[in-house]
Amino acid sequence: MSQKLFNRDFTLVAIGQLISLFGNAILRFALALYVLDATGSAAVFGSVTAIAVIPTILLSPFGGILSDRVNRRNIMVALDFATAALALGLSLLLSEENAVALITVTLLLLSVIQACYTPSVNSSVPLLQTEGNLVKANAVVSQVAMLANLIGPVLGGVLYGLFGAMPIILVSGVCFFLSAVLELFIHIPFQPLDAKTSILQIVKDDLRESIRFMTREQPDILRITLMIAVYSLFIVSTIMVGLPYMIRTVLGLSSQLYGAAQGLMAAAGIAGGIASGFLADRLKTSRLYWLLVLSGAALVPVGAAFLLDCGPMTCYIVITICIMAMQLLIALFSIFMLSLAQSRTPSHLLGKMTAYIMTLTMCAQPVGQALYGVLFDRFAGSLYVPLIATALIAAAIGLASRGLFVRLEQ
Repeated sequence: MSQKLFNRDFTLVAIGQLISLFGNAILRFALALYVLDATGSAAVFGSVTAIAVIPTILLSPFGGILSDRVNRRNIMVALDFATAALALGLSLLLSEENAVALITVTLLLLSVIQACYTPSVNSSVPLLQTEGNLVKANAVVSQVAMLANLIGPVLGGVLYGLFGAMPIILVSGVCFFLSAVLELFIHIPFQPLDAKTSILQIVKDDLRESIRFMTREQPDILRITLMIAVYSLFIVSTIMVGLPYMIRTVLGLSSQLYGAAQGLMAAAGIAGGIASGFLADRLKTSRLYWLLVLSGAALVPVGAAFLLDCGPMTCYIVITICIMAMQLLIALFSIFMLSLAQSRTPSHLLGKMTAYIMTLTMCAQPVGQALYGVLFDRFAGSLYVPLIATALIAAAIGLASRGLFVRLEQ
């Protein structure tokens, strides 16, 4: 295996991801704004996004099994072509009358695709890199995702404000198609596993083996993953539901400003990825809990801005700066934790391990998104209440996790 970080296949994976994730970012941006503008309700918006993430949670373990049993390149190619077809179908069928129902179905299908796609991509990284390059390679993958999420919302906000959702849907379809064509030229090492038994038995055996690995051989990683799931219930739900609701509905600002906030948040994620490369040999595992504490505390100024009844632009600036700080810290934490888990996992379990981590960390999100949709509607005139309460809870969870990280380092 090449010692070079940007070898041919890894570079093609990164470029393909940039194109595909850009298409995904602008598509989800347009669909989310369409639902929120059509209903004006955080509860409806939160419910739609909550329902949409359920397939990813339920099917990710099977996506992990698939990525360990089937050539990962072929999975990525097939799913990008399928997503391009989905975008084309949506562009032909979408209307104001069926918008909420059709967008919900589309988001559900995108969630199913993500459940199979993400484990294949993430588990490919260790197969294309040496262990010494693993943190840097994961940082590159993270930065690619953040770059797509930087460009996508900014461009999406402009296109949505000028032309509505339809051009964005068509552009996203073209992106998925181009990504699939590029991925045809990638070579990812693949060693077929023994498949003499039935499909059902394969699934049962793979699930049993991977669960045994997490519960008996790496129980502290499992405990931290479950802790992150509880943390995500509060922080991730606040960002996903609260950011568009606060900017578009409560403050009444434009789609361009919302897109700019999303783009700046992604830029902060890129900065976190760059920082992880410099901190790879400096940031100790025992101190990772501080990243969670600080990212939770970043919500306090947002709550204070609404408590002091600052003007719309002042609130917008405070929200954007604080969300950027949260994203930088969360990106740092995610890269270090994923690299740590991958370095302790045998190659034949990489897909399943990645899928389990993704599933467990996301399992609380539907509940959180539905809950925060109701909370933001309930406290529309006093948003500081859920914001400051969430900050305190998230910081407390981070402090409570200190012992886990200390033990994991030892």
